[in-house]
Amino acid sequence: MVPVLLLALLSGAPASRAPREQAEEPVCVVAHLPDGVDPTSVNAEIVRRLFLVRQRFWPDGAQAHPVNLPASSPVRERFSRAAFGQGVKDMAPYWNDRYFHGTRPPPTVASEAAVILFLERTPGGVGYVQAPRADSLPSSVTRLFCLAGDTPSTPAIPRPEAPLREAR
Repeated sequence: MVPVLLLALLSGAPASRAPREQAEEPVCVVAHLPDGVDPTSVNAEIVRRLFLVRQRFWPDGAQAHPVNLPASSPVRERFSRAAFGQGVKDMAPYWNDRYFHGTRPPPTVASEAAVILFLERTPGGVGYVQAPRADSLPSSVTRLFCLAGDTPSTPAIPRPEAPLREAR
């Protein structure tokens, strides 16, 4: 009887709903802004450029430190689609080209909790987490804005001015 009950609990509906519910949560951009940077001055274009490593400094001149979740993370996939108009796998040619020219992508941490810990300890850090996690941040970490689904919410993250893949 116990094995049957255990099997029923392990294959029950709540476990099957968890990934779907997770995918529906908005993704929020969070940062440990340097002193002197007004959170309202950090727009979505700046965040996009920081994650593409096309911009390396905050508006006040302090170095920025973007951090990603693993490529397999559904949160990263949603952030990538909203920020760059492409999924994580579609970004590989862009990063291969950048790496060839000496630019590495932002480092990766294992979880959303690790993103927050990284930001807490790294002035100038910027990352993203799901909305519920962004509701209770350490005092040094600021929620900048959230993206709903694959479509950015206010402020919108504009699409890249040119395609990320370049023909060779």
